[in-house]
Amino acid sequence: MVQAKPRSLSVKAKRLRREGYVPAVIYGPQVDTPVHVAIRESELEDLFRHVTRSTTVEVQVEGGETYHVFLKDIQVDPITDRFLHVDFYVPEPGRKLVIPVPVKLVGACPGVKEGGILEHVHEYIEVEGLPRRIPPYFEIDISNLGLEESILIRDLEWDDELRPLHPMDDPIVTVLAPRAVRLEAEVAAEAAEEAPEAEAAPEGEGESED
Repeated sequence: MVQAKPRSLSVKAKRLRREGYVPAVIYGPQVDTPVHVAIRESELEDLFRHVTRSTTVEVQVEGGETYHVFLKDIQVDPITDRFLHVDFYVPEPGRKLVIPVPVKLVGACPGVKEGGILEHVHEYIEVEGLPRRIPPYFEIDISNLGLEESILIRDLEWDDELRPLHPMDDPIVTVLAPRAVRLEAEVAAEAAEEAPEAEAAPEGEGESED
């Protein structure tokens, strides 16, 4: 849960930042007017170490309501990397959202131990689903993934309340064989397909008759 305090738009954002706060706004289809708040920078830093864009976060406004929100937008200073402004979105219950969900790989991949190259194709999976069904991340176990094997979008659990916006046969992660092994296999395949042709013996030159 994040603690926030109401803020007046007459107070300059720079002043808030000097005092250790980050200006933020809470809005959504069921929020009559946007709620402008200020949140301690240290609290936001701690929050963002533990959540993703698809994590539901509770924001408790001092003297007001508690909102269940998604992180909509973060503005960061390109030089100092400090937060400038945060947007929180309150979803409408029962209405589906489109949101990218990060993918977390776990386990030691045997295909990599065999010399393969692990390719993380989809680091995020864009989904459409009800807010209560959207996970903070997808955990993918790669501990049984061998050379030239993949885990596809269809291998995750989907239903009417949560569906991917990618083709079902898209790979999420795959293990590529080492280049030397692939080239050797390709050369062998080509050699098997093309039977060697016998060279015609050159015709000898006839001797001239006197």
